[in-house]
Amino acid sequence: MEAIIESYSPILIFIAILLTLMTTYTSLDLFTLMNATEKHNRLLFLGGITSMGIGIWVMNFLTMLALDMYGIKDNQMLLTILSILLSISFTGIAFNFIYNMRAPFKRIMLTSLFLTFAVFATHVIGMYTLNLSIAYDVVVLSLSLLLIYMSFLFSLWVVFSYQKDIQRAHLWLKPMTAIIMTAAIVEGYFLLTKASTSYGISDINIPIQSSQESFILYLVLFITILITAGLLGSSTFINNRLFTSDTYLNDFKHALDASSIVAITDAKGLITYVNDKFVEISQYEEHEILGKDHRILNSGYHSKAFFKELWRTIGTGHIWRGEIRNKAKDGSYYWVDTTIVPFLTEKGKPYQYLAIRNDITERKKTEEILHRQDKLAAVGQLAAGFAHEIRNPLTSMRGYAEFLQLDETVSERQEFLSIIIDEIERVDTIVEDFMVLAKPKNIELKEHNIITIIHNVMSLLEFHAKKHKVSLSFQADTDYIVLDCDEDRIKQVILNFVKNGIEATPKNGEVNVRVTHTLSAITITISDTGIGISPDKLKKIGEPFFTTKKDGNGLGLMMSFKIIESHSGQINVESEVNKGTTFTITLPMKQIEKGDSH
Repeated sequence: MEAIIESYSPILIFIAILLTLMTTYTSLDLFTLMNATEKHNRLLFLGGITSMGIGIWVMNFLTMLALDMYGIKDNQMLLTILSILLSISFTGIAFNFIYNMRAPFKRIMLTSLFLTFAVFATHVIGMYTLNLSIAYDVVVLSLSLLLIYMSFLFSLWVVFSYQKDIQRAHLWLKPMTAIIMTAAIVEGYFLLTKASTSYGISDINIPIQSSQESFILYLVLFITILITAGLLGSSTFINNRLFTSDTYLNDFKHALDASSIVAITDAKGLITYVNDKFVEISQYEEHEILGKDHRILNSGYHSKAFFKELWRTIGTGHIWRGEIRNKAKDGSYYWVDTTIVPFLTEKGKPYQYLAIRNDITERKKTEEILHRQDKLAAVGQLAAGFAHEIRNPLTSMRGYAEFLQLDETVSERQEFLSIIIDEIERVDTIVEDFMVLAKPKNIELKEHNIITIIHNVMSLLEFHAKKHKVSLSFQADTDYIVLDCDEDRIKQVILNFVKNGIEATPKNGEVNVRVTHTLSAITITISDTGIGISPDKLKKIGEPFFTTKKDGNGLGLMMSFKIIESHSGQINVESEVNKGTTFTITLPMKQIEKGDSH
């Protein structure tokens, strides 16, 4: 065997190793591609085993060709064909154990064993093609086969242990595995040659004539072209598949981006991707969001338990669905219907999350209006049932109390009677509010300067603000804005909101009223630096009998909401505990001022 080894042409050996590496890499590429697609699996499998079979066979063939070109031309071509078919067959049997690319270690061991058989069988037939009778040293042969087997086992273990990483991130794994398998094939040929003793070759070192060299070079060129064509075909197939997949993916992405707010976060909850709609509704720039978590959008509306349950759900691999109120960069709030889908590893642990949201702010506003209208209807029915019956005895009680007060000389009793009369008046006021709810008066729309109306209300409340040591301010973007409204009703609303703000603000606090307008609407913002309202109580603002004041009944706010709704307007309430509350009134414009002079 020393003569055979010494007779190898370095150029042919290099070409053989290069072709083996190319075919092995192609085979691994096709097999890993099977794991990424369900289409054409049979074609990919056949291509993979053919490429691997050629890789095992080509080393033997080229070295055998260099040694005995005439024998091949004359009478050994059938053995050569048998050699390649046997190599492909053993490779097919080997990879059939791991056809679905999800094989346990036992199947990987069987695959490695049959690949070792393929190398050994190809070597034996190659020797017979040279008209050699061979005998093997059992110990050296066993060690050689074991080394070949371990090389295949290690390379296949790498492929199956990191198959997802091969497709996704660690691109060096597949070339490294191809190099290891090529080394196993090459070392297998040399080790098996070293372990054998040959008989029947007499003149192995006869120089190859130029005609023989030309034939060999042409044949090597043909094989190289054949393998390169296979690689190009594989590459074309993969590129076509990737193009089709990318087209589908881009179509889905375009449809999703056009209809929904999309964000992707990593396992730690840090945002790694947002689409244009996310940027639009949140009003943050993309670079301001990436790398941050969703707490940047936290409105303070939901409790810690709410988010704890959300993370518990997605953290265990389940899909979470719900409605969330977020806060935009400018401080405004918006509602989103949210679905969060976790992406899981093979061990069932999330490695990233996809959040798909849809803006439902208008729907929530409509629901709030309908909810308030239902409450108003219920109160109206209640008022219609007993308001009149209550006012009659109240009138009698007040009359007798005032009569007794005229003749009473004891100051303590006079005080008690005054308290009785005051409480009767308070009850009468509540009943009056009930009557308004039951049979609301028709609003009388006339053109009024809304700035003048608010100035008058602010003048009325100046003393009340000084009494509570609260600073009262008013700003407007113009001095004259004409609005079709019921002056008394609008005064009632402004008075109610500003008075509540003063009473909710601690000493040295501020209450600010600001008016802005556009061609279509006027916005009145009443904000204070008071104690604020908690999220659970904020939901109930405007409901009958709900109030945050000790001596309130909640009907004033409810009436204010109803008055603004009767003017086709809206009221939005925003509040943060210990920071303050803001009421924003939006009314449609019929006319606006044509100039500052009037």
